[in-house]
Amino acid sequence: MKHAPPGYDCPFCGIANTLPSPAQASAVVLVDAHVFALVPTHHYAGIQGNCLVIPRAHYENVLDVPDALGVDVFRATRRLATAMRGAFGCDGISTRQHNGPAGNQDVWHYHLHVFPRYTNDGLHAGPKARYTTEARIALAARLRAALP
Repeated sequence: MKHAPPGYDCPFCGIANTLPSPAQASAVVLVDAHVFALVPTHHYAGIQGNCLVIPRAHYENVLDVPDALGVDVFRATRRLATAMRGAFGCDGISTRQHNGPAGNQDVWHYHLHVFPRYTNDGLHAGPKARYTTEARIALAARLRAALP
């Protein structure tokens, strides 16, 4: 299942190539040996502080990801969930992941969404809204400070 167009310029690979010292505007929250996480450019239903867990190597979708990388993705997800609870006092955490156009994938590099959740927050029905760069940087700083 390959859907990236020829010559695709992967934005996540561009950030991965700057690690371990990414530009502040990329809103990177954590960097591990095989994955990193950042606050993306958009949030949903007004729920701020969501993150993406992204492999440092390029894999287009879940069908390409090596099994061993799953441990790193899970570890980063758990660390982010703990940081979200500490930084935002959320009631829960949700994750989701998209593959292929019919699965709503829009960046052709595997990534896992991690969301802070609140009772009756309307995440799945809420609109997509763009963060300001300043808001992303501030949220990333709060999450970095709360990482275990």
